[in-house]
Amino acid sequence: MDHTINLENYGEFKDGKGKIDIYQLSEGVFISFNQITTDRWEKGDDSIYQKTLVFNFCRRGRCDVTFSQNKYAILSQGQLCISNGSAAPTTDFRYPGSLYEGIQLFVDYERADSDFLTLLGIHIKAMENIFCKSSGIYFHPMNDEIQDLIEKIWACKDKADAGLLRFYTVRILHALDTMPKTSKIETFYTQSQIAIVMEAESTILSDLSVKHTAKELADRYGISESSFKQYVKGILGENYLTYFRRKRMEAAAKLLKTTDLKIIDIASRVGYENQSKFSRVFAQEYGVTPLDFRRMPERTIK
Repeated sequence: MDHTINLENYGEFKDGKGKIDIYQLSEGVFISFNQITTDRWEKGDDSIYQKTLVFNFCRRGRCDVTFSQNKYAILSQGQLCISNGSAAPTTDFRYPGSLYEGIQLFVDYERADSDFLTLLGIHIKAMENIFCKSSGIYFHPMNDEIQDLIEKIWACKDKADAGLLRFYTVRILHALDTMPKTSKIETFYTQSQIAIVMEAESTILSDLSVKHTAKELADRYGISESSFKQYVKGILGENYLTYFRRKRMEAAAKLLKTTDLKIIDIASRVGYENQSKFSRVFAQEYGVTPLDFRRMPERTIK
């Protein structure tokens, strides 16, 4: 293969939701650069997960998805996930915070093993047996070597040099040999627990002017306050107060940029009766006061 050729881009933009670029590196081997700026992305055609070993490397943000057997998994920044066809996603991918950057490798068991990976000492079926032999899915924090390689690969996302991407792909697959063979992170939740958190989130975000305590919501769903807080932290990625305070500030930032409402009125809309307290919390989140934020024309809103 001529390593100087440009790779064909199989990806596409989604309106205002981010970008996914997919390149074919070889027969049965694809790499995907995922830049997501929405809270949800369609999982796509299930057939791509059949006879395919999928490697996910989370560079920034977090991705949540429900797999078969009702397992709800969370992949956070600095973690990797390996899954086979028995652990295919059954729901759309969810991105708390509407931010995700990650790299995926899709490797077909049969076609890839007859190509350049085998010649370079990488046996995909053997890797599946090692990492996915029990539950079909493997989670673990990336070691320093893999994190460094992910950054090198990410730097190639706009160049798509075939030879360089193949080189780093081989290196990262070899580097997985140095990872522990037992999954360290298995964060799974039941459908009822997920439903509680999703409904609570929807209730709060539907009217940010109303303050709901964790105890109030826990009582509504008939569970203890500590259990409710544990579900929120596990499923949304942050503790109850931190997550919804950030959501209030994001809503306030958009109102500051898109309306002429007075700051005191914006504070009230996001649940703060005291303007001084609102300004202090906003400055902690964005580094500037609400008034200064409004005056910054090039400010990027989260």
